[in-house]
Amino acid sequence: MGRNLIVGDIHSQYGLLMEALEEASFSPEEDVLYSVGDIADRGPDTVRLIRFLEALPDYRPVLGNHDIWLRDYLVSGLCPPVWIDSNGGARTVKDFIRSGVSGSERVMMGEWLSMAPYVRIDEHFIVIHGGIPQFWTMTELEKIASLSPSTVGYAAAEDPASSPLWNRSYLQSAMAFEKGADPAVLQVPLDTSKRIFIGHTPINQPFHSERYHLTAVDTGTGHGRKLTVMDMDTYEYWQAGNP
Repeated sequence: MGRNLIVGDIHSQYGLLMEALEEASFSPEEDVLYSVGDIADRGPDTVRLIRFLEALPDYRPVLGNHDIWLRDYLVSGLCPPVWIDSNGGARTVKDFIRSGVSGSERVMMGEWLSMAPYVRIDEHFIVIHGGIPQFWTMTELEKIASLSPSTVGYAAAEDPASSPLWNRSYLQSAMAFEKGADPAVLQVPLDTSKRIFIGHTPINQPFHSERYHLTAVDTGTGHGRKLTVMDMDTYEYWQAGNP
């Protein structure tokens, strides 16, 4: 029986992903690969990365904010300055031009990206890119998880306080609790027995909180640091990249 593996924010680092998967002895035919989103931007190999992920037998991503920008560019040609100038979009656009990707393949890649949900809820796992907004319950998460691709728009991802793509408060509360903060002043843990996995916030090493049912796996790939692949059942992990 295969494993459930999850990868942190890849940010177009195809080479690091290959190294980390090799360290993990990843078997595409047996293992499931989840992703916390932000597969694109900042790194050099967006096109090669998407082609690899598209071909996997069982790849289960969620949308990150960078994936929304990329999807909108591929489908509609949109290039907002916040993406191009500040978040690595210019390097991604150059990669598509250099790689000679046809217009039809671009649209197909954009449609493939749009199939990923904001929130993925499986039997044992919840996967979100950013986090859980204040006062959200499983009801709100299930509602977002059930949205069809056509209803997932960029505007819904812009508000950090109310979007699971941008939210950091859940991780911040979990980290504060583990450092001894008073639980009364922190965000309340989600009432679930499922394991929650997130990315979006770069940290030096994977972080885990039993109280918050939370594991954070973005270890800074988009900022010149490591890429992490983790076994979602055992929490064993493998890494590639700079210390």
